[in-house]
Amino acid sequence: MPHRIMMIRPKLDDLHSSALPEPYTVRWYRDGDARHWTAVKSAADEHHHAPPDYHARLYRAHLDELRRRQAFVCDGSGTPVGTGTAWWFENLSDPSLGKINWMLIAPAAQGRGLAKPLLEACCARLAALGHTRAALYTLAQRLPAINLYRSFGFVPLLRHSADAHAWAATSPLMKQPFAEAEYLHAAELGLDGAALSG
Repeated sequence: MPHRIMMIRPKLDDLHSSALPEPYTVRWYRDGDARHWTAVKSAADEHHHAPPDYHARLYRAHLDELRRRQAFVCDGSGTPVGTGTAWWFENLSDPSLGKINWMLIAPAAQGRGLAKPLLEACCARLAALGHTRAALYTLAQRLPAINLYRSFGFVPLLRHSADAHAWAATSPLMKQPFAEAEYLHAAELGLDGAALSG
């Protein structure tokens, strides 16, 4: 059973700009983009098969927020080939922690240097919206994604002992394993580990 783990970037005031290669651009959600999000997710995510209305289930209650929080990477024709969302943890009372949600690049566009600029755009948007740190969920077997997040300053966020066991198995497989001192504990950061485990 895949273990869902968390990573955190403790600061958002030290972001480094990552330029997209030409002809790609980043834009923010427009009406009708749910179908593009669904197409990218269906193509890119082999671990989670969502129903056609999954985007609506996640976001339809917050359309105004979506327009300033959901990014799309578009190719030269304007077609979205990647997406990421600068969201928040709806079950947390702490507004300082922003959430990087559903970072996805369509397989045909992978390997072109799109993911890091997309991640930077989402983290910068979180900072612009008042969040001072960012966290995300991923799966332990998603090593390319974990390597990307590590290269952008994300480190393991431990909520409970199962996380420690998962990272003990995952970290040695990474391009640059984490040192023990890099692991951060939710309780020590003033975060509700139980809420983050829901």
